[in-house]
Amino acid sequence: MKKLLFLFVLLSAAIASQAQWTMQSTGFPQASVGIEYIHAANQNVIWATGFDGSGSNVKLINYTHTSDGGATWTAGDLWSSYQTFSNAMIFGLDANTAWMPIYDTLGTAGGRIVKTSDGGLNWVEQSTATFAGPGGFPNVVHFWSAEEGFCMGDPNGGYFEIYTTADGGDNWVRVPQANIPAFVSGEFGIVGYYSVVGNTVWFGTNKGRVFKSSDKGLNWTAGLVAPSWGTVYVDVDFLDLNHGIAHHRGNGAGVATGDKYETFDGGASWSLIVQTGPLYLSSFAWVPGLPNTMVATSGANDNPGIAYSPDGGHTWTDFDDTTSMYQFLATAWADNTHGWAGYWTDATNPATVGGMWNFTGTLTDILNIDPKEGGAKFYPNPGNGNFTCAIIGFENKDVNISIYNAVGQKVYENNVRQSLISFNEHIDISGLGSGLYVAHIQSGNKVITEKLCIR
Repeated sequence: MKKLLFLFVLLSAAIASQAQWTMQSTGFPQASVGIEYIHAANQNVIWATGFDGSGSNVKLINYTHTSDGGATWTAGDLWSSYQTFSNAMIFGLDANTAWMPIYDTLGTAGGRIVKTSDGGLNWVEQSTATFAGPGGFPNVVHFWSAEEGFCMGDPNGGYFEIYTTADGGDNWVRVPQANIPAFVSGEFGIVGYYSVVGNTVWFGTNKGRVFKSSDKGLNWTAGLVAPSWGTVYVDVDFLDLNHGIAHHRGNGAGVATGDKYETFDGGASWSLIVQTGPLYLSSFAWVPGLPNTMVATSGANDNPGIAYSPDGGHTWTDFDDTTSMYQFLATAWADNTHGWAGYWTDATNPATVGGMWNFTGTLTDILNIDPKEGGAKFYPNPGNGNFTCAIIGFENKDVNISIYNAVGQKVYENNVRQSLISFNEHIDISGLGSGLYVAHIQSGNKVITEKLCIR
């Protein structure tokens, strides 16, 4: 255990020496506007929405975006057209194209999906996703391309209001009730609480359930994360088609425990994560290109900070200089060198000072892996025998994973077809008993050896 702790100290020192957070101006003209949601289309194009943090509970319907990685941000709003509305989130496909689900804050006029094709200069209402009042309330919109997308809203007319489109939202088609599991009493979706990997979509509800579609939103299944989560607002983040995290985000009274459950079968079953390190609750994000690495933020006055986890949410370490004075809101990452965390606009010069933090540096050292050389790490290690093997940098598409016991007997073997340069493989050898093992990960002529410990 002392050696493992020393390893994380070394990793913390490595990341501290190469990483820093710098402030950017989001361009919102109002003071104390925080960032509620961020979508990074790539390392240059980022779209975000704001909210009022002044304490006056002003409902905003605004957005900001950048096409140069945050060096310059351009803000705008839809207040003149939708004076009783606010936005749920934003999805930006590129520098010109974005969609927002918006909802009536008075609870009478329902919701809308609006789209811009000119970088936010003009927004067009896509009326075929009706979200009719008073029950209509859109939570999420996502696009796989300029044509294919889906959006999801609360139950309306007896079932969850979900639409798909094949023409960029010019025409939305509501998913039939028969394709969607029935909602439980009082159940609804949460703004921005969803995840997408390939054609598969997940979203969480306020009743601890996770809905899943494997065909871009046309057919759905649903399941409860944990028996005790029947009144929990659940957020979901999937790293690949099998491995995902469900976050306890409160119970309607604002009470969030920070508990996390993980799945290795796409959400069919979940197990509690035992977390160590700082516990942050504001926002969570996987880091694309780094297997099993997450970032979490905290906007709590008494517990602010940004932390990273190299083992899928089990162990957390603070970024240097992020815990003393700043509140950090939504976070999003384009890759291991480009990340953003929301903040507040300045009280005196809001249009030119503050609103966003930008990460510069590299997160690769967290895993102690050189992507050019390739490598593999097992998490958690030591562990109970349920490991995640995080693999990065192999060029050959065929990967062999073999595990040997202390006397050299092969006790596990699996050949996997690698779909990405970085990926994760779940390995269950919990039935082998406690002890030391050696794993060999081979791709072509490249072999990585890793010691494993089952406690």
